[in-house]
Amino acid sequence: MRRSSLDTTTRALGRLKSLIVISDWINFADNNFKGKWNYKTQDVVFIDTTSVILVPVDFTRILKNGESFILLYGAGIYWTRFSVIKRAITTDSRFITGLLIPEKQWLDCHFNTEPFIFPPMHNFIINDFLQEFPFNALRPREDDIDGARRRAFGRGLILAQLVFPLKESLMLLKKATERYENFDAPDSPMRILISEFTSEIKNEIIIEKPQSDYQVMIPGIRNIKSNLLEIFPEKWKTEIYLRGLRRDIAHIAKDFAFIGAPLILRS
Repeated sequence: MRRSSLDTTTRALGRLKSLIVISDWINFADNNFKGKWNYKTQDVVFIDTTSVILVPVDFTRILKNGESFILLYGAGIYWTRFSVIKRAITTDSRFITGLLIPEKQWLDCHFNTEPFIFPPMHNFIINDFLQEFPFNALRPREDDIDGARRRAFGRGLILAQLVFPLKESLMLLKKATERYENFDAPDSPMRILISEFTSEIKNEIIIEKPQSDYQVMIPGIRNIKSNLLEIFPEKWKTEIYLRGLRRDIAHIAKDFAFIGAPLILRS
């Protein structure tokens, strides 16, 4: 029996489903912050960009104090461009393996969006803060004229919303994921970026275990702590479960480096 080109397309994408972008992290997670940002003992004069790119493997719900939260885990990056001295631009980044946000915030972003919809399974989420790009929109059936039009439109969206404004962070993520085996290393802890979890945990990166070089503060993030296993469910505390997460993230990192990123950058 002949395989359909859609089946081939799906298999060719590996585990890739979508790419999530938060284009303005501070306003997304912490627009009421009144303090000063610092970087290596210097005051930050202004912050130009705080953005997040995540290639998720999957998601799970976490309940805390009667509230529901969405945890997406995968390979990602937090990237910021700022100035500590007037007219001197600096960039810095932290690689992440997950994103935790209140479910209400997640749903608001998905329902309060411009409906760029291309059936079947070609949905773009374009919100003021959060965008979601489906990889299968870049690989439609070759013999489908409408599919070619959807692909052209999708590529235009990706160029405008991702490649042009965030190419530097996209390239950093591609370079990191090319070393995908590092995501599965025992000394590479889970690193979760949180917009809000409790009144005390807001706009933080929480790490599975201490990592001194990684825990240097970065503008746009209030805190970087190493108490992940204290606040998440019991199953996160087992090495078997954590090993499985790291293995899944390493797989998605490999697919992004060698399939997803070339597709996007070819847009």
